[in-house]
Amino acid sequence: MRVSTNQLFDRSIANILESQERLSEVQQNVATGRAILTPSDDPVGAAQVIRLTEELDQLRQYQRNNNLFTNALEQEEAVLRNVNDSVNRARQLAIQAGNGVLQEEDRAAISIELENIRDEIFDLSNSRNSDGEFIFAGSRSQSPAFTFNPSAVGNEFQFQGDDTVNEIQLSDTIRLSAGDSGKDVFENVFARFNASVDATTAASATLSVQQQEAYDRFFEANFDAVTAANNNFRATINGTGDQVTITNVGTGATIDTIDFTSGQPFTFNGIEFDVNGAPGDTVDFSLDPPEKRNLPQTINDFVRVLNDPTITGDAFQEALNDVIVGLDNGREAVADATSSIGGRLNVADSILSANRDFEVSTAEARSSIQDVDLAEAISELAQQEGALQAAQATFGRVTQLSLFDFI
Repeated sequence: MRVSTNQLFDRSIANILESQERLSEVQQNVATGRAILTPSDDPVGAAQVIRLTEELDQLRQYQRNNNLFTNALEQEEAVLRNVNDSVNRARQLAIQAGNGVLQEEDRAAISIELENIRDEIFDLSNSRNSDGEFIFAGSRSQSPAFTFNPSAVGNEFQFQGDDTVNEIQLSDTIRLSAGDSGKDVFENVFARFNASVDATTAASATLSVQQQEAYDRFFEANFDAVTAANNNFRATINGTGDQVTITNVGTGATIDTIDFTSGQPFTFNGIEFDVNGAPGDTVDFSLDPPEKRNLPQTINDFVRVLNDPTITGDAFQEALNDVIVGLDNGREAVADATSSIGGRLNVADSILSANRDFEVSTAEARSSIQDVDLAEAISELAQQEGALQAAQATFGRVTQLSLFDFI
């Protein structure tokens, strides 16, 4: 086959250009560290790299979410720890106030310190995060969770937030609450369960809850929030005057029969009765509807009692019982919230560790597809440089050929 000079030139130049292109590609592979420079290099591999990159981006977002979540809960935990310390001190002061030998000035001093603790807990319940949001206000985080209204006697400290909580996505399948509403932590706290005498045919009849735990168990088992009549009970002195029978007025069921001596106290499920009565006399009593009272309000109510010198004796003891039980219930709510925070932080820590492991394995999988083997690429670079040099040398030889060389 006859080959013209132009064909020789064209073929030689094409070989040089092809070698230069291959050399350039290998140089880019080495320079960028990437095996896939364009999707056309490896369409399947390029699609896998895109998918794995998206997974890595999502895992890193989960890690950022985890940091936000942890910071929020750790701040709340610190606030609740301070609240718990304040409640413990308030309880100590309340018990101290119940000491019968205290003088009026002693009660006044206790009252002043309790006012300071009340204000401290109120401020803590309105704590803000680094963005200035009220952490216990729920979705109304731009406004204080609690407000003070001095004209609403008995309900001065009012919750203004809602029970919405902010949830943060920590993994593909797990969302956790990054906080707690003040409604759950502070507002939904039961005041002391109590009972009242409604009517009696006896000469006199009084009652008081002396064993709170026993009464609380009875209350929780028997209080009927739907049918009010079922919360009414009657104690009837029998015909011989030595026993009383307790019945439920609403259901007619007999609850208990207790030995009785007129003028001597008897106890029924934590309630101590003091009745002066004759055979056939009755004492009607009822379970008081449960009330909820936040910690600042509980302390404030007791401060009002301490500042009123006319409240003494049984009335003062009832107020003392109210504040101690209220503080205990509030402290329990704070402890429950703190425990819940600890559990969520443990889960977040486990998720963070798992996400980090997933990130490492995903990055390795992407690298195995996307990243170049440098040793192999450098060897390929040397080969392509040699091929280009050979093509250039061949071109130089070809361009020097002439028919006169063969005459």
